[in-house]
This record gives sequence, structure tokens and C-alpha cells, in this order.
Amino acid sequence: MTEWRSARPKDMAVLTDWIDSPGTLAQWGGPLVTWPVRAEDLWQQIEVAFLPSFALDVHGELQAFGQLAPRENITTWHLCRLIVAPHRRGQRLGEQLCDHLVAQAINRGATRVTLNVATDNQPALRLYQRLGFASAGPVSERGIQPMARQL
Repeated sequence: MTEWRSARPKDMAVLTDWIDSPGTLAQWGGPLVTWPVRAEDLWQQIEVAFLPSFALDVHGELQAFGQLAPRENITTWHLCRLIVAPHRRGQRLGEQLCDHLVAQAINRGATRVTLNVATDNQPALRLYQRLGFASAGPVSERGIQPMARQL
């Protein structure tokens, strides 16, 4: 059975298994998440209690995770900390994850969604472009490209 649900504390242990290096952690979690990543700290570091956080379960196993964060006004929501299980990458789960998060943002009144992507993450960059996201500013010194999509 496949289902979208709210993230749970036990998901953090699975996520930490998917993050294999400080670089991967920095790209995924941003500057507030510290290496080595620890499941018992991750829930608080990524503010799951405060941000709408979603998990895709397939037969009881976590397959994808992502969050929404409100931006400058209630009509812009930011898609963040998107990740797909390593063994499921390339199977269009990233597209399903983005579609689900965008739908959740629309339910919250969004007319625009944003996200950030590392420029060296070409599969993610191609996915976001295919989904209608476009550059929304210059690439940062960390190699992060802000992107946006009008809804």
C-alpha cells in the first residue's frame, strides 16, 4: 500500500541512513543541520514540529520525505529538504514528492512555490525544470540555485 502521511520521529533514523556525507547533508539540510547527522537530533534541527513535513510510505517503508516552509507572505511556500530513498532514485518518486508538496502548498493558499537546488545536482535540476520551476536569482557562493514556479 502506498500512502502520504505526516512525518514521524522514527522517520529520522531512515533519513540519516540516506545521508552519507557532510556534503550531502549540507545540500539537503542546510546550515542548521550538523554532521555527523544523528536521528535523535534531526527532528529538532529540521523543525518538523513547526513545518508541514510529509513522508511517502510504500508497504510500511519510507520512500521519500519533504517539507514546506512559509515565505515572505502566505501565498508563497518553499519546498525544502526533499529526498528520495537511494534505491528508489530514478523511478519518478521525486516528481511525485514535488507534486504532493505543491498540492499541499495550494491547499494552504499558495500562488507561488520556491525551492533551492545545488547546481551540481543535475538530476534534481532537470526534474525541477521539467515541473515548471525557473531560476529565481543568482547562484549562491555555495552553488545553490533558487528556483520558483507560479501556480
